[in-house]
Order: sequence, then C-alpha cells, then structure tokens
Amino acid sequence: MIENTVQNTDDLYAALDLGTNACRLLIAQKDGQNHEIIDSFARVVRLGDELASHRRISREAHGRALTALKVCAEKINDYKIATPKIRCVATAACRQAENGLTFIQDVKKETGLELEIVSAEEEARLAIVGCADLLDTNTRYAVAFDIGGGSSEVMWMELIPGELPEIIDWISLPLGVVTVAHTLREVPEEKPFLDEIRQNVRKTVKSFADRCRIHPHLRNNNVQMIGTSGTVTTLAALLKNLDRYDRSEVNGLRLSSDDIQKTTSRLYKMPIERRLLHPCIGPGRAELVMGGVSIFQGIYDAIHIDPVIVADRGVREGILVDMMLRL
Repeated sequence: MIENTVQNTDDLYAALDLGTNACRLLIAQKDGQNHEIIDSFARVVRLGDELASHRRISREAHGRALTALKVCAEKINDYKIATPKIRCVATAACRQAENGLTFIQDVKKETGLELEIVSAEEEARLAIVGCADLLDTNTRYAVAFDIGGGSSEVMWMELIPGELPEIIDWISLPLGVVTVAHTLREVPEEKPFLDEIRQNVRKTVKSFADRCRIHPHLRNNNVQMIGTSGTVTTLAALLKNLDRYDRSEVNGLRLSSDDIQKTTSRLYKMPIERRLLHPCIGPGRAELVMGGVSIFQGIYDAIHIDPVIVADRGVREGILVDMMLRL
C-alpha cells in the first residue's frame, strides 16, 4: 500500500492505458486550468504477443497484464479517486483478439477495474488531445500519427485557436511495433521485410493524403506534423545522444529531414545486441524499435513535412485532459 499524502482527493483523476505492449497509469491532481502528475506506473506486458499469429491474448500475456493491472487498481484505490474521474481504456490488442472481451471480464473480476475497449478513432482522438498544446494554432492544419503496439493511426486535423484540434479525417493501419516484431522473428532477413512494411505503409498513407488533398504547397506553408509514439521519442533521444532517456529533453523536439535520415540510418546499422544495451532503447524496446522505424518511414515518405514535432505524450495524457475538460 502507498502512503497517500494528498489532502484533497476530490481533485484527483486516474487514466489507465492498456496497450498491445505496455500498461500505463497516470494519477494527476487538477489545479485550475492545469494539472500535476502525482503518481505513475508503467510496465511492459506484451499483451499482443500472439496477436499476429493466433489472434488471441495468450495465457502468459493474460497473467502479465493482470499482475500489472492489480498494481494499478491498488494505486487508484489508495488515492480514493472517485469513479467518474477514473477512465481505463484498452486498445488494439483487445479490439483485435478473439478473446478480448473474456479478458476484459477477467480483469473486472480480478481487479475491479472496468476496462473500456475503445475504437481506433477514439484512440487517435485521445492521443491528439494529449499533445495538442505542442501544436502552433497560427498554422491552420496538422498531420498527426501515433505508432502503437498493434495499430498505427494517422490524422488530418484543423487547428482552431483556443480549442482542441478538430479531426477532419483519419486512418488506422493494422500494423504496430509488436505485430511487426512478431512477424520479423519468422523472416530470414530483417532489412527486406522492413522495406516491404515501409512501402506498404507509404502506399496506404499516400492514398489517404490524396483523399485529404494534402498537397505539397499546403505542406510547405500551412501544415505541421507531430508524432506521438515510442518510435519518435527514441529517434529524438538518439539524436540528442542522451546517456539515459529524459522526457524533458525529448518532448517538443523538432526532427528535421536530416535528423531523421541520420538517426534511422544509425538504427539500421545497430545490431540487436547494441540496441539491448543502449540506455534509450534497452530490453523493453530493442526488438520493437525497427518495426516502428519502418512504419514511421512509410508515413514520412507519403507525407513529407519538415520538421516532425516529437510528443512524449499519448493516450493517458489525453484521457486526463479530456476528463478535466468535462468534469
């Protein structure tokens, strides 16, 4: 049990995001128009380890996720957070797995947490809400992407001063860092497979860009691009040559075309052993990062906007902001 030193629990909110790779929790206290993070938890659970091959949540993944979710439930209970100010979401793994609903029922029974399986559209919206303040509303439009564990979303948005971005159109790709990594284990050569992923993503996103009429003259003059995922934050950390990952050094960083070329080339040359030991990659992301890079490159090939804004924020932060605006 944790020691709760918060005086007024009425202003506390909890946001939980159970993704295909990780379970993440934020507990925050509202302070006027802002909020302060007072506790957090994150653990790699690899919920989608059999998603690509068997379309199921494996028994082992089920156990790992339940263990992490019990920790989250204990934290939420210890802070005495009111039910309306708690939102727990599950994303691609539970959407796609044949036993996703059974897993959700087991979570409720074992932990008391009510996980909500959100649509890809809602997942995309929450990711944008979480990083909206990094966008300059003097620019009318923005492209955003979120490379997840089991799916990746690309959004075309209009920016309205004083309001949250309005999503005009969006697509969800059935590819994420976990699903690509799982297939990658079965192929004889990494580079040709990653090139194929990149080309397939480029074609799909190019069709989306054409549909939205994201023309080159718009890109250069009146459009921003922002990415929220472990892939872009890893590229940013590599660019900065950080001795250890530091969110304050990464969040809001702008990656130029040259930066992207330099860091992606560096990763392609880095063997898995070096990725495992790298302080900004490590065991948690060593197997996943190259799949994310290939998806990112495909998106960037199709919609080339310079620079790319890096957001070390995502669905959790979006849930918090969304609840605080409504309650």
